[in-house]
Amino acid sequence: MRSRVTGLQGKWHRGLTLMEAVIALVVIAMTVPIMLSASAVTSRTRRHAEADTRSAWIAREVQQELTHAWRGMPSEMFPQKPSFPVLATEEQPEILVFDAEGRYLSRATEVELQHGMAVGSAQYVVLLYAVAHPPANMTLGALDSLAHVHLRVTHSARAPQAKRAVSCYSMLIPRQTPP
Repeated sequence: MRSRVTGLQGKWHRGLTLMEAVIALVVIAMTVPIMLSASAVTSRTRRHAEADTRSAWIAREVQQELTHAWRGMPSEMFPQKPSFPVLATEEQPEILVFDAEGRYLSRATEVELQHGMAVGSAQYVVLLYAVAHPPANMTLGALDSLAHVHLRVTHSARAPQAKRAVSCYSMLIPRQTPP
């Protein structure tokens, strides 16, 4: 709609009617929360994707460190050579703690696992155990030549266990040296 308001020079001016202003405000009021919500969802999705990627990197790092430790090579995560192919159990796994960048921090206890880590920079927790995995086509002398390693990487380490996101990994690691 046009208003017949004239200025000092007698020209017509286009202005907004009250109805047009109200409609514009309603549109803005409806789109801003939708845009903010979409932005928050995108941010949350990005954070989860980053955490899942970091979990995969940590699982790969633990696999490499465990393989090195089984070969008798020095390892920060496994200072003493772990037994091959059985390492811990599903009921009492090894518990390793990592920071947000995926660097190994320390081992943890079952209590810390249940209630949240005491280490302030802890972000990821790895539960690790391995069992013997004899292939069906191998001879009896080779029954302990493969370890079936189970890793469960959870984050955020400071949260109670029930509220952590979990990524599970399973891999076979062969014996690299004779028993």
